[in-house]
Amino acid sequence: MEKIDLIKIIKKISDRWYFHTSLMIIGGFSGLFFSYLNPPVFESSAVFSVTIDYTQTGVLTDIQEDQAMRGVGSVLSSDQVIMQTLSQLRSEFSQELNQSDFLNNSYLDREEFRWTLRYRDPDPEKAELVVRTWARSANLIIQEALTHSQSSNTLLSNLNEMKICLQKSPYSIGPGYCGFKDLESFLESVGKLSSQIQSEKEKSLGIFDALSVSLVNKGQVSPLAVRGQQNLLVLSGAMIGMVMSIIFTAVKVMKRS
Repeated sequence: MEKIDLIKIIKKISDRWYFHTSLMIIGGFSGLFFSYLNPPVFESSAVFSVTIDYTQTGVLTDIQEDQAMRGVGSVLSSDQVIMQTLSQLRSEFSQELNQSDFLNNSYLDREEFRWTLRYRDPDPEKAELVVRTWARSANLIIQEALTHSQSSNTLLSNLNEMKICLQKSPYSIGPGYCGFKDLESFLESVGKLSSQIQSEKEKSLGIFDALSVSLVNKGQVSPLAVRGQQNLLVLSGAMIGMVMSIIFTAVKVMKRS
């Protein structure tokens, strides 16, 4: 097998500088042309911070903490939040955006105890408007769900106190015992409480009552496009042209050797 003469290849590449320059220019113009065909895409993001009140929960396992965080993420990406977001965009800002387009351009990322909402669009102002509306809708629904979760927990404590009172009664509830005139009214109240607890749990959307969810960043657009930056495309095209010209020259020299 013949040895490759690197010095000869390098010299040939150096001598054909005009060829490399021409391909770099062609590559740069190709990148510029591609940038016009594919407009830059901008991304706007909003951040939710989640904390857990361990004085209420005690020590939690990693799995329990993960479940609590996933519960918040499920609400952020729920149909209820999405439909409210689209409705507000239409009614308040006259922005017609269908659910399919929203799902194709929206992203939800988790990092430790933070959830980040992202939306991408060629129009940076629209990207910011959508993500701000999304974050606002999600925040309203989450805060309402937390209220229902806390209400459910309070009602459950009341129910437990009533059950304890009943267990302490030897045979039956007399007039005024545990605040009820008789056993029938007591059981009726237990039934109502149980129904209220079930209703509040459903409205809590599975969010843990010991959580605190805060919207720490309402939405801002990155100054740089996340895709389709013209300068980057031109530079990439020029670099590709240069590499291709060098490879072509090297291969040609090796074939002649």
